[in-house]
Amino acid sequence: MRAAVIIPARYASTRFPGKPLVPLLGKPMLAWVVEAALRAEGVGEVLVATDDERIADAAGAAGATPVMTPSTCQTGTDRVALAAKTSTAEIIVNLQGDEPAINPENITTLIKVLEDDPEVPLATLSRPLSDPAELWSPDTVKVVSTRAGDALYFSRQPIPYFREAWRGREGNSPAPESSIQPLGHVGIYAFRRAALFAFTDLSRTPLEEAEELEQLRALESGWRIRVAPSLPPWPAGVDNPQDVERAEKALRELYGSGVA
Repeated sequence: MRAAVIIPARYASTRFPGKPLVPLLGKPMLAWVVEAALRAEGVGEVLVATDDERIADAAGAAGATPVMTPSTCQTGTDRVALAAKTSTAEIIVNLQGDEPAINPENITTLIKVLEDDPEVPLATLSRPLSDPAELWSPDTVKVVSTRAGDALYFSRQPIPYFREAWRGREGNSPAPESSIQPLGHVGIYAFRRAALFAFTDLSRTPLEEAEELEQLRALESGWRIRVAPSLPPWPAGVDNPQDVERAEKALRELYGSGVA
């Protein structure tokens, strides 16, 4: 089944204008994301959905196909859906343009989830979460799943809540030794083509608005979201200029001697 990776990337950013073009180890950040997608097994094409000609030029130079989308797109997923109309791929991977150290094998994992189970409309990734600072940070999204691997809930708060271990010690405590491993959400998604267009047609939902987590729209609408384990490095997203050094370190960890 042919898959396309679509990377939403816009120039305007409140915290970090021009973020997709910031140099990391001598290359624009967007180029690292594109190259990771091109390395992933099962990917037939890589597109960059953008509203800026500078980003479009960088995407083309990195080997992706740029697709111009309106600056009025409300979300990255809306931008991805518009770009997907230029492709015939049956699986669409929404890969964020600010995750330069994404492991290509994680993209392949998501594609295989949809290939292996035709009943799953949408898939995403998780990672082990052990650092108490991340566990209690609202900037780190947490996920809990069924035994079959389908998401039960995503939250900015620690889930599950270990009642006996944490009561009265909220905010700085590690998870207790348990058969339950707290999981962080890795924000990359694979949609079936029809599911992507159906998702962007849905209205925002109360839980989505409360937590500001777009994936809750799918859960509130009764969708299954399969959550697959991912491989390191995690995480190395770039939200502001202070994250550049951490992202470069993650790139060296992932590619070793293959980078400067």
